[in-house]
Amino acid sequence: MIHVAYGVVLRPDVETSRSVVELSHAIGDGHEPLMLLGGDAPPHVSVLHVECAEDHVAGIVAATAPHRGRTFRGKIIGLLYSVIPPGDHYVPTGGYYFGLEIIRSPELDALHQEFLRLGHTPLGLVDEDYRPHITLGVTAEPPSRPPFSTIPTGVVRLTMSCGPVGPFGTFPDLVN
Repeated sequence: MIHVAYGVVLRPDVETSRSVVELSHAIGDGHEPLMLLGGDAPPHVSVLHVECAEDHVAGIVAATAPHRGRTFRGKIIGLLYSVIPPGDHYVPTGGYYFGLEIIRSPELDALHQEFLRLGHTPLGLVDEDYRPHITLGVTAEPPSRPPFSTIPTGVVRLTMSCGPVGPFGTFPDLVN
């Protein structure tokens, strides 16, 4: 039986996506980037990443159907920098994470819990440790600090997608 890493995510609107891709590069370029946002790494807020048998993916896709076309709200509360120790599931070599933190609203938490109840082996921080965020990038060297005026704030509109999890928790092949 073949196992795959698969995820359910919420994508920001086109304008927000464009601005966070630019911010990703403003912070990470020139600091030995391991992952920056772009074509194969679209901005997203993870609902849940799982490892499951390949033949269970259709069930995950089906579970997203009632949420298609629906808009979720995510409120950005700040920019976080964090050291990732070697041995991390998504960044085995270790590095430096930077991303936009999102309030864990009752709506986002309920969505996370709904997909957690599907019963697949979760990856990353889940349940009481679930922490919605938009990863901007991961670098091998400490990243730069952008001007505060370039950091998005407030509420972003998000829509559901799903797909196989790529390197560094990216989603190169999302299904809308």
